[in-house]
Amino acid sequence: MSHCFHITSHFARTIFLKEMRACQFLYAIPLLLVIVLGCPKASTRYGELEGFTYLMKNGKVAEVFLGIPYARPPIGDARFEPPMPMRPWQGIRQATQFSASCFPLRKETLSRHQQYSEDCLYLNVMAPYRKSGNESRYPVLVYIHDGRFESGTASSFGYKRFCDNLVSQGIVAVSINYRVGFLGFWTTGDHALPGNAGLLDQAQALTYVNENIEVFGGDPLRVTILGHGSGAASATALSFSPYSNHLFQQAISISGSIFSQLAISETTIEDSLRLAETVSCRNERSKITRDCMKKKTIIELMNGVIEVEATHPERKGIKFRPVFDDNFLKPPLEELMSRAPHITNIVGLTNASPGFLPKPIPTSKMSKFSADDLIDYIKEDIATKNNFGAAAKDFQHKLIEFFVRRDAPQHADSDFYLGRLLEVMNDLRFNAPLLYEIEMKRKYKWSTYFFIREYDQIRQNILQSVKGADDVDEYMYLFGPSELSRNIKFTVNDVTYQRVFLNSLVQFIKTGDPSHQNLIWENIDDTHGSRYLNFSQKPHMVEKYKPENVYFWTQVVPTEIRGRIGTGKRLDRRDAHTHSHTHTEL
Repeated sequence: MSHCFHITSHFARTIFLKEMRACQFLYAIPLLLVIVLGCPKASTRYGELEGFTYLMKNGKVAEVFLGIPYARPPIGDARFEPPMPMRPWQGIRQATQFSASCFPLRKETLSRHQQYSEDCLYLNVMAPYRKSGNESRYPVLVYIHDGRFESGTASSFGYKRFCDNLVSQGIVAVSINYRVGFLGFWTTGDHALPGNAGLLDQAQALTYVNENIEVFGGDPLRVTILGHGSGAASATALSFSPYSNHLFQQAISISGSIFSQLAISETTIEDSLRLAETVSCRNERSKITRDCMKKKTIIELMNGVIEVEATHPERKGIKFRPVFDDNFLKPPLEELMSRAPHITNIVGLTNASPGFLPKPIPTSKMSKFSADDLIDYIKEDIATKNNFGAAAKDFQHKLIEFFVRRDAPQHADSDFYLGRLLEVMNDLRFNAPLLYEIEMKRKYKWSTYFFIREYDQIRQNILQSVKGADDVDEYMYLFGPSELSRNIKFTVNDVTYQRVFLNSLVQFIKTGDPSHQNLIWENIDDTHGSRYLNFSQKPHMVEKYKPENVYFWTQVVPTEIRGRIGTGKRLDRRDAHTHSHTHTEL
């Protein structure tokens, strides 16, 4: 069997066996296809690639190219630095294996089934097969993985699901690696090393797509980026930044926003300097600190993360995330948005994201979770002084009035208060930032389609009786059940829901409008400022999203808190240097 044809789908294997049984003297169809089609090749501006073909579930053929370098290896003196364009190579480069993943932030997230390397800036392209001479150009989807900017890889969902769900419908799919954790976001807080290398990696990958996607059959003028979680925050940042917003035309952001505290971190600079101090690199001269950090091994840096977190438990984990750098991301975000080209976009939320509780709730306590427990949780784990400074006490009071006491039944049970806990966390970390983003996009006339997903058939919520759709489920509706969810089986309802959800995204990628034969989806405008599509078992349009909550976050919450949540408040970099001697750029 030829090495450049993968018979991995059930459909393909079945055909192969039937053909072999039907006539022992004839080649099976897949092998015949290989002989006829040959191994697919692509001549990029950097060199020639050879991939392989994949027979999709619908009987069509996809061309797959894996492990394509889009930048020079960020190793040695290039560690932490912005990515550099590839140099051309000679001969034919095999593109049949995924590259190594970028190192994650923490040791415990290393997988023995995965290879890791600092040389990790690669992407993968999956495209419909085109006959020789066919000049068709397909719309392009670039997928940006999640992982809270701490982990993740382009190979998480392989290539088959991209092919079967997207390529089979006439879309060129691209998945990208980018640096995460300290390799992607460590910074000195000044011009010696401004940070945001991970975001710059994404921009460089989009530049590669813009320059080369035509040779894979893609249309560089019809590029959509799609991200979930931190991938969604990345998509927003890429949409705003002048370094990248000219490289694509549409964006899909699900359960994430660059306006969220989960995205831009006010502690990244401080955490960067703490890590440097822990591994004996900190110096009053930023360039000396930077050069020392470049010489440390990955294990030394990972051990440093463990030590920082052990000696500063009040920090609730070290964070390396995007920062305002006066370069790629220059505050305020609203001003960046006002100057950016209008990008047609979809933004979406789920109605519950239990995986983002700052502190787990013991199972034994769930059935007894009370108003007092929720009040303590708000004070100790949500509206803390560490997170909100002098405004924390007033913020606590307002959160308690709205999420604990508002419309509380006289004999409210644990389900009620657990539900309110999810509500405040979703509002604080996802809904409020994203609603602010939507309002800004409406203000500046961006064409925006908003959805809320409330269908929750797949998973039982982590908080047991508190029902809600987990934002992690979005992966399965985009790509289907995978090795990441091997114990979950799709029901008939799941398949129906996935078809409607996926059809909307495919239609948007192709036309810029997610409406299709079975669903009308209207965008936001001045008259309908927060209308959305309720993606439930029977999708339907709703005029306003949680008006009480919207009023609370836009009118009741103190201005300083709203600034931290929604407007992209700049950290005064002098604050990051208060724990030791002053840093200087030189």
